[in-house]
Amino acid sequence: MHRRTFLTSLALASTAGCTTTKPDSAVASSGEDTSRPSGTTTATSGPVQRSVGESYSRSDGVTIVVASARFTGAARLVDGTTISPEPGNALILADVRAANTGESVVDLPSRDSLALITGGSQYQPLKPKGKPGGEPTLSFPLGGELYETVEDAHPNVTALGWVFFEVPADSMDFRISLSDSQSSTLEAYWEGQVDPSSLPDMEITSLDVPEEHVNGEPIQFSVSVTNTGGSAGLFNQRFSVVRSTEQYAQGGTLDTTIEPGETVTIEKTLPAKGVQDITISVPSAIEKTVRVVPTKAQFGSSHELPNGVQLRVSEPIVCDTVRVDQGGGSFEHRSIDRRSFAVFEITAWNPTDSTISESVTGGFEVEANGYVDSNSREYPVGLLDPVEKPFFREWYELAPEETMNGVLYFDVPKNTQADEVIFRAKSPVTERANKVCEWKIGE
Repeated sequence: MHRRTFLTSLALASTAGCTTTKPDSAVASSGEDTSRPSGTTTATSGPVQRSVGESYSRSDGVTIVVASARFTGAARLVDGTTISPEPGNALILADVRAANTGESVVDLPSRDSLALITGGSQYQPLKPKGKPGGEPTLSFPLGGELYETVEDAHPNVTALGWVFFEVPADSMDFRISLSDSQSSTLEAYWEGQVDPSSLPDMEITSLDVPEEHVNGEPIQFSVSVTNTGGSAGLFNQRFSVVRSTEQYAQGGTLDTTIEPGETVTIEKTLPAKGVQDITISVPSAIEKTVRVVPTKAQFGSSHELPNGVQLRVSEPIVCDTVRVDQGGGSFEHRSIDRRSFAVFEITAWNPTDSTISESVTGGFEVEANGYVDSNSREYPVGLLDPVEKPFFREWYELAPEETMNGVLYFDVPKNTQADEVIFRAKSPVTERANKVCEWKIGE
């Protein structure tokens, strides 16, 4: 926050138009009565003191009034843009109205000719950055247009709308000053008060994330937020996501309005994207991790792949030797030292009424006693022993009701038992399909 501190009221009067520039950031609006308040007074020598709600008239016929002021947290424009003050700050929304009540063409005061002084520091109006083509209109906490400058205003032309300032959230007494746009001379100021206890106060009370989630379907989680403050507030905060399989993961936004004393639960979903650990955190609050696990299946049962194909894997046969059919001949393939073979019969079929033109999976792998092998042994024809079957091959087109059947074999550690073997089928990892299914004995 850019601000200038004033040591005396004399210094304030002489330098009110010389504030430092504050970066664009925040805004909010009014739905209050826009009728002009009574009690109009004319300019005198030196700055004119007014209370919020009273008007001030220049000698050129321009009448200005700060009709009301409100303390609030975050605000939102009609185009969806959210304006959030920095932590520890809040917004003062000033309902400013100016009118040419004279008989000549004049410039009405600009937004930049206003400033707010509180706690010995001066703050310039904030300049909202809405979306291109968006309306300069507020939708929360109140409705109404933002104050815009009118140059060459003819008689009876008015300018009215919200001007707002970002100030410390513990502010109470304030002054809104008006300076001459050409000479920077302080013309008038309006005194008012705001109540910090009227601000919304958002507290994240829980983050509910499943400890474990079967891959494939989106992960559902929720965040509960309570408003312990004195007015309705806009909760708008980013949540972050850390995935064990990605360097950069996309998070999202938690967004809702909450009445005072109310608790709101925001529900969100995330794509699982395969087997991994995912940590979800709401900054400055809490974080939790969900472990995405494979779909479980028992050897001999079938599993539906994301493309609709049904896949069944038999219980493995663990052996040290297989006989390979070469088509017109065969040979005996012996496992290397400290290794055995795990042989699987695999069946895939298309139960749908449409042709599926995709390969079975993104790959197979076998794990046993901490050893993983993803390179199945394949030869031109198939095996003769311990199972007489052709080799299973992934396809590029499977007609309705068509079935494919074959065998694959992988390396496993020596003396591995069948109940120690896990067979995994990996589907392509995309937003639509990200399943991993693993078969075991007894699952």
